[in-house]
Amino acid sequence: KTGKTYGDRPPLVLSPDLVPAIDDFLERWRPCLKPLTNSLFCQPRTCKPMTQDSVYQIVSRNCYKITGKRTNPHLLRDMIVTHVKEAGTASEQELEALALYMGHSVAMQRQSYDRRTLKKKVAPAVDLLQSVNTASQADTQQQVSSEGDELR
Repeated sequence: KTGKTYGDRPPLVLSPDLVPAIDDFLERWRPCLKPLTNSLFCQPRTCKPMTQDSVYQIVSRNCYKITGKRTNPHLLRDMIVTHVKEAGTASEQELEALALYMGHSVAMQRQSYDRRTLKKKVAPAVDLLQSVNTASQADTQQQVSSEGDELR
């Protein structure tokens, strides 16, 4: 991780669409837990602040309930980077920003958090070479055609 290099990560920006649900939780449901903390979420049994381990367990358990596949917060990071890269719409600047947001360097993101197959990773290069070949063939055909017109 690059926390020492880049400093603290910026705060997570939540969608404004979540604000009413969070407000409702804070006003109606959180008091029912009788929390022993000012943290937004507390552990259901102890009412103490959630730890990294408790968040890990909640995410893992709920991902399994929803998908039937075992996963965890670290794999979710892999999935996000892989999805963004497979979509092929993110610029280098956006990928760098995502790496910094995740607390990693771009090199770490490329090395550790990209689970695309080799075929998918090289596909842009294959497409580029095909477009260069197509353009080159079109230029050659046009040149041959022009030379033929001159001979007539």
